[in-house]
Amino acid sequence: MPGKRTLAVLGLAALLLMAALLALALFQAVVWRSARPTSSPAASLERGPYASGGYEYVVFWVPCSVAEPQGVAVLMAYPREPRFREGAPVVICVPGGREAGTLPRLSERFDPHGVIWLYFLLPGGEAGEIRSGGEFDYRGRASVEALYAVAQFAEGRLRNTAGKLISDYVGYNVLVDEVGLYARSNGGNLAGLLFASHSTGLEGIKYIVFYESPVGDHYVQGDLGKVKDDPNKGVDADGDGIPWDDFRNLMYVEGSCNETSCRIDFTNLDYDPRAGFYLDNNHDGKLTAVSSRGQLTTDVDGSGALEEDEDFVFRGWEVTYKGRSRVVYSMEVTLAAAKEGLFSKAPPEVMRPSEALEFWLERDISYHYDEISANAPWLKVMQLGFTRDHMQAARDHPHIVVNYNAFKSRGHWVRLNPDKSYIEHVTGRKLKATENAANIDINFSNILKHLLDYPDRGAVGIAAVLEMVDRAHFNNWAPNLDAALLKASSSSCLSCKSSLASASPVEAAGMVSLKVEGLAALTMTSCWRLIP
Repeated sequence: MPGKRTLAVLGLAALLLMAALLALALFQAVVWRSARPTSSPAASLERGPYASGGYEYVVFWVPCSVAEPQGVAVLMAYPREPRFREGAPVVICVPGGREAGTLPRLSERFDPHGVIWLYFLLPGGEAGEIRSGGEFDYRGRASVEALYAVAQFAEGRLRNTAGKLISDYVGYNVLVDEVGLYARSNGGNLAGLLFASHSTGLEGIKYIVFYESPVGDHYVQGDLGKVKDDPNKGVDADGDGIPWDDFRNLMYVEGSCNETSCRIDFTNLDYDPRAGFYLDNNHDGKLTAVSSRGQLTTDVDGSGALEEDEDFVFRGWEVTYKGRSRVVYSMEVTLAAAKEGLFSKAPPEVMRPSEALEFWLERDISYHYDEISANAPWLKVMQLGFTRDHMQAARDHPHIVVNYNAFKSRGHWVRLNPDKSYIEHVTGRKLKATENAANIDINFSNILKHLLDYPDRGAVGIAAVLEMVDRAHFNNWAPNLDAALLKASSSSCLSCKSSLASASPVEAAGMVSLKVEGLAALTMTSCWRLIP
């Protein structure tokens, strides 16, 4: 048996070994912790800020009950110097389309023009690893509330989830009472519903710029025909002198639209399981279509245009509504189908009139012009409209005429397209362009001569925003302007030529990778691309 001395030595050795192992473990823990990227709770709630060219940008989340747990994802791009001596105004880009939006890719050449720009994802929307909380509700109440939360942040009323106000990111004053909305296409419905839904808390938002917004469910669904369906937009296949309207709905009565509807001859309306509701214009009792490039088309003679004896298909919107997969059509199509007894042919997934009305009341501005005007009588409007619409194939541009007059008739300042001086400033060159004074008479008889025929829609969109920014700041609502309100000596961003003037169309759209973590691999479009 070992002696007491041997046991003591062995015990000491064991203790030393245990101490060594503990020391090694502690050392490894320290090394491992030091090797990990450090992050504070606040840092995990924002990405950036990052410096790029003449501006900086940051991604963060704004708290919103319908976007839990993360909140509403927002990308904020802000200039190094403000537009005005008094500070920088704010513009919120309201996403178009029927999806949850995206976040922009901004190049180093992006010029914020001294303005703070906010882009955001609707609840449930994703851009790479960046996500807004909540579930996408197909641009209903939750989407409106998300926009309201972003507006509250823009107005300096709400802190983001990192605990910061909008003014905490910049070293100059933020003009939180000079906020505007740039509403791209279907974003116009969201912008309008924002004011229809809230009578307080939006006093700092002074204007909306509508980019050819489909201000009615019949426009959202393309009941009058869509430009994108024309197989060759450069060829005038129907011989009417307009090359991009060849797939318009010939049963639409031009000049008949009012604030809530348009007159369409539904005499030939029927239902087909493959395509849904359609106009059986050749009276053969079935959908007559052929396959072209992997898709069905009713241009059966291949002329490149729809004729009066060729069928026209109405589009349904596949949505998840109240926990069920549904298909919704415009109210015009839905009511006509009910009148003709066609729901006996349609499956239960297709919304009936009462359901469709409930759905569209939350998503269509045209039902709410009175509420908008009552809640925001100060609101000013810039309506953009081009000779060739980006979406609607109707030759009389009814969505432009209707939205313009809806605000004008309720006493709002409204202008169709920006002042030529601002387009010239943005493009850096003189041009001949249609210029309309504010609040002139616009109707179906004269709309065509007042639209803008100019290829660079991005430049026009920027010009429209800058005109409204300056008008709001200087409180100048004259019908027309002789020159841009902000002189070159007032701001560094106006003392140099716009970067867009020398950039290629791709560069001008900002197609350069963002460095925000989680976004670098995406192909996204900027607010300027929204201005297609």
